[in-house]
Amino acid sequence: MSVLRVDQLQLDNGLRVVGEHNPRSASVAVGVVIETGSRDERPEEHGVSHFLEHLCFKGDANRSGQDVSRAFDALGARYNAFTSEERTVYYGAVLPEAGLELLELLCAMQRPALRSEDIDLERQVVLEEIAMYADRPDAVVFERGARAYFGEHPFGRGVLGTAASLRGLDRERVLGYWQRRYTPDNLLVVFSGRYDWDAAVRLLDRTTRDWGGTAAPRDPSRPTVASGRERMQKPGLTRAHAALFAPGVGRSDPRRIPATLLAHTIGDDDNSALFWALVEPGLADSASLWHDPSDGFGSFQGYVGCVPEDLERVLEVAGAELARIQAEGVAADAWRQAQRSVATGLTLRGETPMGRLVSVANSLLDRGRVMSVPEVVDEVLRAELATGEALLAQRPFDERLTYVLEPAPEEPAR
Repeated sequence: MSVLRVDQLQLDNGLRVVGEHNPRSASVAVGVVIETGSRDERPEEHGVSHFLEHLCFKGDANRSGQDVSRAFDALGARYNAFTSEERTVYYGAVLPEAGLELLELLCAMQRPALRSEDIDLERQVVLEEIAMYADRPDAVVFERGARAYFGEHPFGRGVLGTAASLRGLDRERVLGYWQRRYTPDNLLVVFSGRYDWDAAVRLLDRTTRDWGGTAAPRDPSRPTVASGRERMQKPGLTRAHAALFAPGVGRSDPRRIPATLLAHTIGDDDNSALFWALVEPGLADSASLWHDPSDGFGSFQGYVGCVPEDLERVLEVAGAELARIQAEGVAADAWRQAQRSVATGLTLRGETPMGRLVSVANSLLDRGRVMSVPEVVDEVLRAELATGEALLAQRPFDERLTYVLEPAPEEPAR
């Protein structure tokens, strides 16, 4: 008999709260999920979602940034945050007796002071982050590739922003975005592990009682995607890099799991069609493919890296493999192997409250209810190969865009 209990309610101000309680857990994980990301930014706000994530660690009216860091450390917390195109997540894990203090701290962070001096300081931190990624060819090829594939849609702009857009994010713009998106009806507080539900609800009711506002609706438009091949050259590179994009399915689409399994059979790092065609024979040092579901649409994305002189052969072999799989389908044993591999990964992540936290939130937001690890594993193991083959029958990889980043030719010595 399962000892897990799902708790769920909505406060009067619209704030949603959900938890997966496990009395046998030795820790508790707490998170705050905001349904906002780079997709929700106006053009002049490019990068503000990620920038605001940084600024929420700089303190509220009663704490400085150093106070926030010291508070996390005093709790013995393992904590972090991340921003994607569609969600921003703040999270931490502590011993159960510190759970309410962690919750109070995470809630306080959602009301940042946005001091001008903190904005100026943190802008430099993010500019360094942008510069760091600019030195990573694998990051650059996906940034440029997404821009080419998604076009003018916000998914083509990237999460971090640019040096120019960051310099345009003053306090007024950051505050305006926060007021528009960090509203209680757009937030989800999530728990996993051993927590005191009644005490947590009382704390949230007291702490967030004066939180108000209604989130601006998300633009539901889908991108008009591109296909074909584009390339850029960059001096100083020693390897060639290629990013692949092709149409997928949205995160609420019932074919999401078959799409994940299909990508796994094609591009898993260790045992997949691309691995055996490219990596095992030594044509490429890296070849992978995955499925990225989003709100209303999705994409298959992939990467290959190799020495420049082998690039054309690598892309030719990769294209031939994708064409073969679309024509022949996926072998039943490869599908079964992908099911077991994905199910194992889900199970391992679900063994700790921290590993389970985001899955609990995503399950509620994407599926309307919290699905337990056994339920999700069962769904994966029951996913039908015929559904994956029906996706292949739409020939998504015929519409792929391949973006290449390669070394610039050396100029002849004078």
